[in-house]
This record gives sequence, C-alpha cells and structure tokens, in this order.
Amino acid sequence: MAALLSEPQWAAAAQALVDGCIDLPGDEDRVALLAAVAQGLGDELYPAFIRLLWLVGRQGDHAAKAAVARALVHALRTGRLPSGRRSAWGAGAPGAEAAAWGRTRQLGPLEYLCAWHAQTEPACALSAAQFHVAARALMDLIACCPEARLLYCEKLLADAGDPIGGALSRATREALRALALAWSQGADSFDASARFLCALQQPRADVLAAMAGR
Repeated sequence: MAALLSEPQWAAAAQALVDGCIDLPGDEDRVALLAAVAQGLGDELYPAFIRLLWLVGRQGDHAAKAAVARALVHALRTGRLPSGRRSAWGAGAPGAEAAAWGRTRQLGPLEYLCAWHAQTEPACALSAAQFHVAARALMDLIACCPEARLLYCEKLLADAGDPIGGALSRATREALRALALAWSQGADSFDASARFLCALQQPRADVLAAMAGR
C-alpha cells in the first residue's frame, strides 16, 4: 500500500518539480515528469500530487508557476493531464455492483478538489475554507499561463456538461460550471472558487425554500 513518509519534504519535492519543468528540454519530457510524479504516488496519494501543485501556486514566484503551467498546457492539449481516480457518483448506491466496470472515474487536479469537497463523506471531505485555499492556489498556478487557463476552463465546462461520465453529481457539475464561467470571463481565483461554493449551496437553499413554502 502506498504511504507517505512520516515527515514529507513538501518544499523540496515542489522545488524538484519546478526545476524539472524548467530544465527539461521539451514539452513531452515535462509532461512525462508530471505523469511520473502522479503515477508514482498512485491514486491513493493523488492528493499529495495536488499538494505539490498547491505549494508551487501558493509559494512559487512567477517563473516557477509559469514553468509548471506551461507543462500543464501540453498535458491539456494532448489529453494527458495527470489525474486521480475517485468513485463514480452513486457508485455506493444499491445495484451499483452491476456496473462495477464503471465505478471509478479519472479527475484532474481542480475537479478532484471540487469532488473532494462536495462528494466525500463529511469526516474526510475538505472544508469550504480548505477547498477555497487549495483551489485558489491551484488556479493561480494555472493562470500564470493564459493558454493553460483557457484550456482548463474549456475542460471544466466540458466536464460540467457531461452527465454520462458519472464522476460528478448534478449539483457538483452546476457548481463547477459556475466556477469555470466566472474564471473564463476574467474573475480571479478568489471569486471563481467562491462561485463554486455559493452554487453548491443553492440547491440546498432551494429545497429549504420549497419546504418552507408548503
């Protein structure tokens, strides 16, 4: 079973990722580096890969963030964005065993954070504050390269419009759409990630309003 060291060297690992994205000679090599890091950690430790990106986005200078963002551009262009597996929405429902082949789905870093907050048992879920901090750092990293931001917004909107994929619930997809639209229209990471949280609360507010009106 994959396991982190008792005291992971997060800063050193993030610096190594940045150095690789700067020093490697081509886009293919940089994408291979991202893939090797994510695959080396495995699905169980995919959040550790997100944390490395989060650290670069939160603490890196512009050059560091831009180097990783440019690697993400090629990953997005070629459909090789490092992803982590999560259970498909409703996979734990009665009868789900009949569809065992489709019970996990691949999610990229930002979508994974969204599902981690919105579709995880409360004891293991990211709080709203944790999501907001992590999403902002990741989005700031991506936004260092305008093309990465554009391509990622397109991906998020495609994911939000895909009910067949099964990775995200309807409420999560609508909230993801709100985030992607705001971000694509120039909102900063603070506002765009806040849109996700607000949109996620809206269905609950609508239900409560309907109950109160009865």
